Amino acid sequence: MKKTVLVGGVLLASFYGTAFAATLSVQTATNKLNYGQSSVVTVKANAENGTTRITTGNIRYANVTIKNPSGTTLLNGVAMSKDPYTGFAYYNYTLSSSAPKGTYTATVSFTDTSGNTGTGSTTFKVQLPVPSHASYVTAYNGPATCITSACHATQASAMFGSVHYQWTGDNQKAIELAASGSKASKMGGINNFCIQPDMNWLTIFQKTDGTTGPGGCAVCHAGNGLKPSTVSSQAQLENIDCLMCHGNGYSRKVVQNLDGTFSMVPADGLNVLSIAQNVIRPTRTACMRCHEKSGGGDNYKRGDIESTNKTCTKAYDVHMGSDGQNFPCQECHRTTNHKMAGRGSDMRALDSTTPLSCENCHSRIPHRSTNVSYSDLNRHSDKVNCSVCHVPTFAKTIPTDMNRDWSVMEIDTVKALWDPTMVKATNVMPTYAWFNGFSHFYKFKDPVSLDARGVQVISKPDGAFEDPAGKFSKLFPFKLHTGSQPMETTTRQLLPLKNKYAFETGDVTTAIQLGAAAQGMTYNAHAFIPTEQYEGIYHGVGPKTTAVSCANGGCHPQLTAGANRMPFSSLGYTRRGTTAQLCDVCHGAKTYTSFTSLHSNHRDRKNCAACHGTGYPLKEAKTTLCDNCHSLKSFTTANDVHSRHVQGKGYDCANCHTFSAGMTGGHSEEH
Repeated sequence: MKKTVLVGGVLLASFYGTAFAATLSVQTATNKLNYGQSSVVTVKANAENGTTRITTGNIRYANVTIKNPSGTTLLNGVAMSKDPYTGFAYYNYTLSSSAPKGTYTATVSFTDTSGNTGTGSTTFKVQLPVPSHASYVTAYNGPATCITSACHATQASAMFGSVHYQWTGDNQKAIELAASGSKASKMGGINNFCIQPDMNWLTIFQKTDGTTGPGGCAVCHAGNGLKPSTVSSQAQLENIDCLMCHGNGYSRKVVQNLDGTFSMVPADGLNVLSIAQNVIRPTRTACMRCHEKSGGGDNYKRGDIESTNKTCTKAYDVHMGSDGQNFPCQECHRTTNHKMAGRGSDMRALDSTTPLSCENCHSRIPHRSTNVSYSDLNRHSDKVNCSVCHVPTFAKTIPTDMNRDWSVMEIDTVKALWDPTMVKATNVMPTYAWFNGFSHFYKFKDPVSLDARGVQVISKPDGAFEDPAGKFSKLFPFKLHTGSQPMETTTRQLLPLKNKYAFETGDVTTAIQLGAAAQGMTYNAHAFIPTEQYEGIYHGVGPKTTAVSCANGGCHPQLTAGANRMPFSSLGYTRRGTTAQLCDVCHGAKTYTSFTSLHSNHRDRKNCAACHGTGYPLKEAKTTLCDNCHSLKSFTTANDVHSRHVQGKGYDCANCHTFSAGMTGGHSEEH
């Protein structure tokens, strides 16, 4: 017999009397995504029956099969070890010293003690060392040397179509932009750092001390000076500077051409031929050539990408630390055909649909130990992204730009250029918000739409405590960057600036007028308005001892006096009602001494909705609660009658109780 009830818009089914087999959902992961020959691959897996995790004691079998790129079975249904606490099964497989390169598949099959079964698979790659190119490259004549039909023409075409090169792309995750058919990213967009890349492409600055220096957004573009075109051509392909990512020790400078345009060329003193003959896979140092100084200076923009990342220790970042995992960036930002996995909430274009998540390696049950139960922490991972706890602050060594005011220019004595006034900070506590993978953006050249605070939001994550169907939010940490930037007073459009003029002269008004003219925008007058944009914080994961903890994290007022880290009310949480409202319906006028033990006792036996999910159960007279079904029956104790209905018949709370409105609570991917 099956009884189905509706609780808060969620169908709950109680089955009793007849056993049936279910298909388990099996999540499988490896401890890394890329391996070399002779490396040890750790395959991990756990299973769920619906929304219930299979505990270690309920695993009957967990077996793993591994196949190489050609489909040859290397491991066939071998039993895995079991973690005693978390329901994890794991197996360590050593690759052979002659393992072929390519994509391997690991498949795990689970059977629980009730006979339910399921399988799950994941992939990992084996990479071989990059061979010397000395026999292929005898003279280096720029990218044309690399992209001949005999060598890397296919790779050049793939790179040409990437967001890394185009700076435009698929806006499917940018809600307002997707609706308008936009392809904007850095190009075609606007921000509250350097405002607008399109018209500030590449130049040479004349500094206040009489020297010159490189300028423009294209200094950090993977091309040699041409703006990317949507139409491929030989000139565009030869503009792709392969050595920016693949050249060890490579660097560039800006030169002015005879026609007045600017280009990037190898810096003086480099043995470019040797660099081209000894190309490498991208390193953190290569990626940081561009990313560490985005926004105009070291760590100015992102807050968690600074020069420290290149040579840090695991005390700073366990993934990048030279004495830790020492990962290159693409270990997480998985790359397929030169398209990079990963999209922050402030990135308009989606380059790759390959998911980037901590779960790729750590699974949805990330906390595991052979001698400690981490069940409380693992419950958080359903709703809270790992970086919330594991990156408690950002800008740990290099100050980051938190506010940029373009209305007030000042001399930067180090750069010998004018800059907008900035407020910088270190060890900043993030701002927390829900994020479901979609984002909101101001569309360049639209009239502004100020919020109730009078602020124009440039970008922010989409998400909510309760998402609409098809979306699921987790809590993420963000850097909230604020700014003051110009708006045209008649059209109410945000205006770009000609940065070269502003940086060289400090005359921001003329720079605004030049910017409006360059974009064909109306200009009568301007006013400065406040803006803000959210930027995700993901890097800087320190050792677990530095993570936010229950005792000192400052999240829960019940556990930490003066807790102020987590703004529960603005995140959509509500108070759960008084003790009488929550407890007395079932227990009478009971008291308790420890909130954590009380909560743990109930949580292990109930889901959140039993007490919180649809409000609190109203205290009702017996004639209302019982007589509808039983007609004037009596009972000895409330506990006895409750046990008969819940344990005996499998009833859910809503079968009998009426719930209050407006006290919504428990939040998970399934409910």
